[in-house]
Amino acid sequence: MQFGAALSGKSLTLNFRDARRVALKADELEFHSIWMSDHLMHPFQVGELPMYYCHEAWTVMTALAALTKKVRLGFSMLIPGFRYPSVLAKMAASLDEISNGRLVMGVGAGWFKQEYDAYGIPWQEHDKLIEMEREAVLVMKALWTQPVANFTGRYYHVKEAVMEPKTVQKPHPPVWIGGDSPKTMELAGQLGDGWFSRHTPPQLLKEKINSVKKSVGERPMEYATSLGDLPSGKDSETVDEIQRYAKAGVTLLTILFQDANALQGFAERILPSI
Repeated sequence: MQFGAALSGKSLTLNFRDARRVALKADELEFHSIWMSDHLMHPFQVGELPMYYCHEAWTVMTALAALTKKVRLGFSMLIPGFRYPSVLAKMAASLDEISNGRLVMGVGAGWFKQEYDAYGIPWQEHDKLIEMEREAVLVMKALWTQPVANFTGRYYHVKEAVMEPKTVQKPHPPVWIGGDSPKTMELAGQLGDGWFSRHTPPQLLKEKINSVKKSVGERPMEYATSLGDLPSGKDSETVDEIQRYAKAGVTLLTILFQDANALQGFAERILPSI
């Protein structure tokens, strides 16, 4: 199992100074990845911060790409409705070059209607959001892989679009689909290189992973979830919990580290026992 350091999540939204410290520590300790959620307004109250406090994910991750060397850069999850998919594909190609091929392209349909309404972004019902997400992934893959891309869908299209430079990773950065609805899990199995579940107990997650596998076939696939905050109990209990996730089929576990010291402590106390 690999481990990722989440820089934002339900109970965490770091300022840039602290995010940089955690990212640099994760890079130093050779964690698999760092992760940011994609929100315009953070959906949950975090400590004494102003309600809805968060940074724009792509801007922060681009800055961290220039500061780190090895750690992979993941989004959990980018919302195509916030950025037109063809433009998002172009942004991804640039970030993949900046980071020398370290981008993990996490994509989600979106769920927090309030931020859509507040920022004037059209909201759609769930099934339509999934259809739009499917088309967005197909548009991005076409631009990343075709010399001249053409795509005509119900929601998006590109016509004789040339994207240069292409991504460093070939044929394109890994696309991870995030979300737990049956249609999202089916989409992940069909078009994704990975599936990212919300925080879910290991036994239930095992059932969901087996469901996704039905659509995957023989393709390599990553299965990720968030542990949430680092458990406050005994280290042995944390190790047992992580091992249950590993047995459920999880290949990447992200954790919300409040600061670089918490990440260092996890690496020193927990990782040697896993």
